[in-house]
Amino acid sequence: MVGEEKGSVGISRDVVTAIAGIAVSEIDGIANLGHGDSSFRRGEGMKRYVDTSVEGDVVTVTVRITVLYGNQIHKVAKQVQTRIKAEIERMTGLRVSAVNVDVQRLVQADDPIDESEEECDNSES
Repeated sequence: MVGEEKGSVGISRDVVTAIAGIAVSEIDGIANLGHGDSSFRRGEGMKRYVDTSVEGDVVTVTVRITVLYGNQIHKVAKQVQTRIKAEIERMTGLRVSAVNVDVQRLVQADDPIDESEEECDNSES
């Protein structure tokens, strides 16, 4: 009776994506990603910058960030990897196999980010 299964629990890929996005938004050195954003975008807009894959109980995450000039890019990227892995594993019990960080831009703190320019850059890829 003790080992009897009482049902199943599923965790949506969108939930894993949201956890990753919130984890990234709490790291210093990452610039706003869109005009008018004060930090890494949360909510539905964040899905544009965070991709997740969930296969069974294994998660892979790819996140695209913009780093503020003056910060050590490698250090910021490593913090992103560590934070995302820890938060997803802590909150879901899933195992994170990889966190890929794509540093797309380096900007001054006061540089505005032109989303139309960003759209053009992404459409050329």
